[in-house]
Amino acid sequence: MRSATLSVDTISFVSGRPAFSFTLHAGECLALLMLNDSGQILGTLSDILTGHRTAGDGRLTLLGQDISRRPVGQRGLAAVGARDPLFEHLSVRKNLAFPLRTRKLPQDQAAHKITQLLALLGLEQQADALPSTLTASERLRAQLARALATDPAVIVLEDIFAGLDSETRTDIHQRLIRLQRARETSFLLLTRDRSDALTAASCIGVIADGALLQIGSVTELMERPVSARIAAAMTDANILTGLAITVKDDIVQTRLACGGTMEALAEGDVEEDDLVELCIRPGKIALMFPRGPINTDGTEGSLPATLSDIRNLGDVLVLRVRLADSTEMVVHRPAGSLPPGVAVGQTVLLAWGPSAAMVFPSQDKEG
Repeated sequence: MRSATLSVDTISFVSGRPAFSFTLHAGECLALLMLNDSGQILGTLSDILTGHRTAGDGRLTLLGQDISRRPVGQRGLAAVGARDPLFEHLSVRKNLAFPLRTRKLPQDQAAHKITQLLALLGLEQQADALPSTLTASERLRAQLARALATDPAVIVLEDIFAGLDSETRTDIHQRLIRLQRARETSFLLLTRDRSDALTAASCIGVIADGALLQIGSVTELMERPVSARIAAAMTDANILTGLAITVKDDIVQTRLACGGTMEALAEGDVEEDDLVELCIRPGKIALMFPRGPINTDGTEGSLPATLSDIRNLGDVLVLRVRLADSTEMVVHRPAGSLPPGVAVGQTVLLAWGPSAAMVFPSQDKEG
């Protein structure tokens, strides 16, 4: 087990919502994924961590020391993001020198450290350039180098991938991985993009409406989500409402609002006659193409649907289907797996085994 680098205890953002806690371990990248945040909560959390805003009754512990009341710049944390830009009138080299000068590091030591950081982030050729001449990748790398200059215990990455093109995103992700390996750097990624969280982090906390819904490894969030909302957010699971008819050995037989009766594993306290939400991932759905007429009112063990769209994304086919009540579902199939002649408008049957789907108490019951 790695030691705790940063512990955040009982932080609260929104009145009436429960406070939450999390721990960042040495050499780890922990992502906090904001589901429905315009940036306000993300920015607030960053401000609390760096000292621009009080933690209230919360407590921040870095390497065993309480830093909750320490001022900005004296916490052992560094932040990288749009709200911490480079100094536009200073070259990249002088931007890196600035935090070292404020700490009165001897000039020769500072120069050596700057040279190392420029090489580490691939910025030797841009050392004497002004920020206005840098590409998006170079600018972000310069910000990372400046953050690393003071050897912080944790670097807070505040929505750093927003607005980047795919090539730059990939490059920065790879550089962060190399930094973790080379320097055992601990990163806290605050993001609103699931793909960035999945790529960068081994542990993810999902936040919505100021509350921490679940925190755990990527596998835990995908295979054992605590709610339908987490299942949909992490895996694009289709959500179907229905009524639990029977519950036996954790298998729930559900009569769906869209017609048909399907089985799934119970997650949480599900009882007979409960309103429930059935979650099934797009890649767990089997497709059948009947040759003759089918019962369009629904059948036990399968759902009739109309194929409304087919998109080839290279390795995977993304199909959209429409159920009898106009509910839309997404199905993923391997490329080249559809029978010849399959076309939009065709009737299909959807099926899955009980272990492939999950049933949660509806949010109405939870509330």
